[in-house]
Amino acid sequence: MVISSVPKALPSAPEAADSFVRKRLSLRHLRVLQALSEAGSLGAAADALHVTQPAVSKALSEIEQGLGQTLFVRRGRSLRATALGERLIQLAKKLDADLHRGGGDIASIVRGASGELLIGATNAALPQVLPDAMAAMKLEYPHITLSVRTHALTGLINELREGRLDLVVARIRPHEAPPDLEPLCLIAQPEVAAISTVHPLAKTSHKLGWDTLNQQAWIWPLPGTRSRSLQDRLWHDMGQTLPTNLVETGDVMLTLSLLKRIPILALLPQHVAKLAAQNGIAKILPLEADLGLADLTLWHLREPQSEVVERFKQLMLEASQKLT
Repeated sequence: MVISSVPKALPSAPEAADSFVRKRLSLRHLRVLQALSEAGSLGAAADALHVTQPAVSKALSEIEQGLGQTLFVRRGRSLRATALGERLIQLAKKLDADLHRGGGDIASIVRGASGELLIGATNAALPQVLPDAMAAMKLEYPHITLSVRTHALTGLINELREGRLDLVVARIRPHEAPPDLEPLCLIAQPEVAAISTVHPLAKTSHKLGWDTLNQQAWIWPLPGTRSRSLQDRLWHDMGQTLPTNLVETGDVMLTLSLLKRIPILALLPQHVAKLAAQNGIAKILPLEADLGLADLTLWHLREPQSEVVERFKQLMLEASQKLT
């Protein structure tokens, strides 16, 4: 008697790709992808990894065969990642950052610390909201290392996605909000006009108009920035020519220092101006000056956060609420 058998169905392409990623994709594969992305060619990637070019080619072939997809295409002598290749490269960078962070956390615990919290922040958070939250955090977690980075917003967002930051505090307009990040609105920040308390006009009892103020020295945002274009537009909408006596800077701490030292004016986020007024540095003028910039918001990845990150988020929210 002959017993016929039904052949076992082969897995579909998506199932095969899922199985490869879950069971066979290794750190070695991901490091090869990252090296190819950064180096731009097989030979340069091999040099960066200190392996032979055939070893890099073999690793790339294993991934592409396992996924059934092309990850890099040639452009002359260089390689360019496909959409799927770019996604895997992002995964490689994230895992590499996680491993680096994990090693640092373990080393911190061994030497008696309680880990590390990596924060990215733009200028608007620096005068009060962030320092208040950090001070409260150190009271609760005295052995944790708080690391703050303050470079360009685009770089901060990329580092957050790659796992090199835990959260970012920044002003991002709603239509530009990264869809892959989770927002927590901290405080609305309309701009107000502030005049240095050492300025002779700060002592006048008369209401100051824009025509008079426009003849004074001003702190102005840097050329090429969003704040600069919005402030230039505000002046244009008011029918004013741009001031000619300017100091250009995007650093809010430097702005506060200058307001303390010389007779000058500036547009400041409202909570920063209030801080300056409380410390006798500046006087807030009763003039409409809102640039329409976004609220101060805390951003993190859309994934479960550690207890430390969640607690710091709460402290940032509490610090913001005190200002309002």
